[in-house]
Amino acid sequence: MIKYAIFDFDGTLVDSNNIKLNAFFQVTRNLPNSKAIIEEILSRDVGDRNTIFQFFSRSMHSEHGISVNINDLIDNYTLLCENEVAQAKSMKDSEEALKKLVSMGIKIFISSATPEKTLNIIVNKRGNSHLFNGIYGTPNSKEMHIHTIMGLFQCHPSEIIYIGDSEADRLAALRTNCYFFGVGHDLSRFSIEPQVFRKTMHDLPKWVSNIA
Repeated sequence: MIKYAIFDFDGTLVDSNNIKLNAFFQVTRNLPNSKAIIEEILSRDVGDRNTIFQFFSRSMHSEHGISVNINDLIDNYTLLCENEVAQAKSMKDSEEALKKLVSMGIKIFISSATPEKTLNIIVNKRGNSHLFNGIYGTPNSKEMHIHTIMGLFQCHPSEIIYIGDSEADRLAALRTNCYFFGVGHDLSRFSIEPQVFRKTMHDLPKWVSNIA
């Protein structure tokens, strides 16, 4: 029986994947050849915003002899994302699914690669932080978020479902032996197709209630 539901944030609860992608180009747009450099770095999936801007800084220095303040780039990126993601649309059927799960007595959480302080600011601005029993971001990994929840609530992996739109989400559930519910329109974000994959969360509450 499922008692805990953990949700990825960007692209799962909020339509913000493109916002975060475009923000890398916006905060570097005044630097030479920045678009090509950012595109190349993103194609390698090197990690979070900190790592991406570290690679960017090295490229700017080696290719153009320009010193870039990484902290300024990160701060500008974070502020831009905070403002835009706070106003972004919720993913279709996500708000209804959250409310239905809460009404079923299921505790719900957010697990994201967004810095935890920034994530809390965004969720508070969106006005639905009261729905969540915990909001987790970096520097801890999604696997660590799951282990933290299991430790706090003394629950078994069979009582947990992780809902996400990417391979990182699927792997976090797989490595902790939790159920996984894939959601979205882009299967290319997964290395293999999840056993359960839906375009929206419309079926999520019913699917959860059917798990014995």
